[in-house]
Amino acid sequence: MWRRDRLAYGVSSLPSSNNYLILMRELDRIRHALSAASTQRESVVLVTVMAVEGSVYRGAGARMIVTASGETIGAVSGGCLEADIVARAPDVLSGGRAELVRYDTRASDEMLLGLGMGCQGIIDLLLEPLASAALDDLIAFYERLAERRDAVTLLTLLRSDTGHPPVGTRLLLGEGGDIIEGDRALLEHETDVAREVIRPATRLVICGGGTDAIPLARLAALMGWHVTVVDHRPSFATAARFPDARAVVCANLSQDTTALSGRVTMDERTMAVVMAHAASHDRAYLHAMLDAGAGYIGVLGPRKRTVELLGARLSGPDATLPPSVHSPVGLDLGAETPDEIALSIVAEIAAVSTGRNAGMLRERRGPIHDRPSHHEEVDA
Repeated sequence: MWRRDRLAYGVSSLPSSNNYLILMRELDRIRHALSAASTQRESVVLVTVMAVEGSVYRGAGARMIVTASGETIGAVSGGCLEADIVARAPDVLSGGRAELVRYDTRASDEMLLGLGMGCQGIIDLLLEPLASAALDDLIAFYERLAERRDAVTLLTLLRSDTGHPPVGTRLLLGEGGDIIEGDRALLEHETDVAREVIRPATRLVICGGGTDAIPLARLAALMGWHVTVVDHRPSFATAARFPDARAVVCANLSQDTTALSGRVTMDERTMAVVMAHAASHDRAYLHAMLDAGAGYIGVLGPRKRTVELLGARLSGPDATLPPSVHSPVGLDLGAETPDEIALSIVAEIAAVSTGRNAGMLRERRGPIHDRPSHHEEVDA
């Protein structure tokens, strides 16, 4: 099957100075689980994939919670490791110290593969016991992360020969390498830390609150995105209509182009979908998002209509759309219903945000998960 090695305070063969790109939605789910445990005054073990080698189901940065009662939230594998991790959790909690564990799933025996051991790689997991103040401190840390709009780098100490600072100590760096918070001593442990580049949660602005916007808001929220819905009709722009949205704004940009100023954050990290189904409003939304420099602007409807909405912004006889404008919006999934269209839109935004071409995985050359080289800087 797989081989498990306990590597606490004696870790070896870990990739050094790796940067792994993870999304804020992963941390949001874990944060909510930690908050629930704190409310119930329950101790937990936080399990984090710190390094991987070969073919594995989850990449570095994946997290899982194991409660004192044995419940799990999240996943760090396809299900083949979780039972053993749950069995180890009581010892980790009683020991009170973080430890690193390596699982080797490269066994190729057909019988073992039939038991679900389909991955063929090495996974290094950090198991951290959390209770009381330590649990609350980590919740507060994740809450501060959730409020950031920039990509940050999280350093986590994996090896400590002296125990000072202890394994699991963290340091947070800004995009320019400046220290935001944490123990600066980790800067002296270059080969002993894991680096995760944490990208902020996708912020989606849905311009138009029609019926087809409802499944889009719901699916985007399920992805962990921060959704804002904007519509000019008071009866459409309601929290009851869009319970999954972080914000619902009633504004008429066709009458006042500054109506969203100070109410909706629009910048290069903003993803927007224009779907008001009315030319005057769609035109206003489209131009507002272009003026704000939104990184992605999807426009529902045929490309010819989008060209007309852009008007004088287009240059040249071929009417080339601005790079940020995606029209018709969505991937070619053969979508017909509002739910299917929402899926195609969310899938395209996910692909754009990760720099993928959204092709079929069977046609991809190389690993499913990107594997940064030891000293590669990951652009968030």
